[in-house]
Amino acid sequence: MKRKFLLLLFLSMTALFTSKSFSQWTMKVLPNPPGGHGELPGRVNTLYSDGSNLYAGTLGGNLYFSSDNGNNWAYIDSGLTSSDITAILFYNNTLFVGAYGSGIYSTTDNGKSWKGSNVSLTNLNVYAFAVMDTSIFVGTFGGGVFQSKDNGTTWAEVNNGLTNLDVRTLGVKDSRLFAGTWGSGIYFSDDQGASWLQSNIGINKLFIYAIATDGPNVFMGNDEGVYISVNEGFSWNLVNNGLTNTYIRALIIIHPNLIVATSGQGVFASMNTGGLWTPADSGLTDGYTYCLAVNGSTLFAGALDGEIWQRPLSEVVTAVNEKYKGNVVNNFKLNQNYPNPFNPTTTISYQIPHNEFVTIRIYDALGREVQTLLNENKNAGSYNISFNGVNLSSGIYFYQLKAGNYISIKKMVLMK
Repeated sequence: MKRKFLLLLFLSMTALFTSKSFSQWTMKVLPNPPGGHGELPGRVNTLYSDGSNLYAGTLGGNLYFSSDNGNNWAYIDSGLTSSDITAILFYNNTLFVGAYGSGIYSTTDNGKSWKGSNVSLTNLNVYAFAVMDTSIFVGTFGGGVFQSKDNGTTWAEVNNGLTNLDVRTLGVKDSRLFAGTWGSGIYFSDDQGASWLQSNIGINKLFIYAIATDGPNVFMGNDEGVYISVNEGFSWNLVNNGLTNTYIRALIIIHPNLIVATSGQGVFASMNTGGLWTPADSGLTDGYTYCLAVNGSTLFAGALDGEIWQRPLSEVVTAVNEKYKGNVVNNFKLNQNYPNPFNPTTTISYQIPHNEFVTIRIYDALGREVQTLLNENKNAGSYNISFNGVNLSSGIYFYQLKAGNYISIKKMVLMK
């Protein structure tokens, strides 16, 4: 009898483990663009979420838009004459698109009309955007870094000390701007690009694909894997335990978790700042992933031939982990709502270290947006905002803070 009981217990636990471990990615393929425009449909180079809508840019110059969390995609780049779309940014109610070879385009009507935004942008090979305070920065391949203080109307070169002008990626931590280059590693600037210092202690391969920051930590991805810097980029250490593919193409932080897209083996996640990585590729039949984005409570990955894969974020990471070990003043932070559970009102508090365009949105357990609490520029500081769920049914909800490149998601319970 005891043996039968142990067997039943083992089978029950196995079933529970299997149901969680073998949740699947699902795929949508972007529609073909209108005849005569772009390759069909092209590798997905970049994904971007403005907190509500999703955007996808492809090799071959096609731009797509989804307003229903990736279920349907529309082609929106009529009038945009680019070869490869490499970067997307939504800032100050303007959508910016960076293209390799044709610079920057912008629209304020979600793609109905476009204009070039290349005044004084002397290199048109755009790879990355970043926002710091009220400035937009763009990284170019061959021209270094440019800054705009007037929402993309004009640009100025900010390359003093940047000895390699082949910039592939940008990152921001507080008032420090990072540039990842193709062949010379990492540079940082503490004066908005007026001067740069190189910082490669511990890095072996100096071809950088991705930079992301969280609290006191800076993360970088290259063909060796993932590096962490705990001293604001002065030195770096590999954190590859469990990472069986080290060809990192994208890196995103959903505090306190890290997710990477690899070239050849799909997606991996870490819940302890890179100390241990686990594969998150069940059902992901295309292991060549090039970009990541989070919209609501769904994770998206872009792959070859217009493939966009999606999966509930809760299946990949502990999105509701409340411990913020890097509790450092003047960093981004989203706190647990109080009270929790609540009925029907609760308070959400957060802090941002510098001026950012901030959105706070509420999602139900299925990832559907139910309310936008905040969608505006905010100065550095700590804030409280109230949420009233009087018109909602009891259950689990998620609230997401998005401020620049920083995203954090927490869970709350409405109990009536």
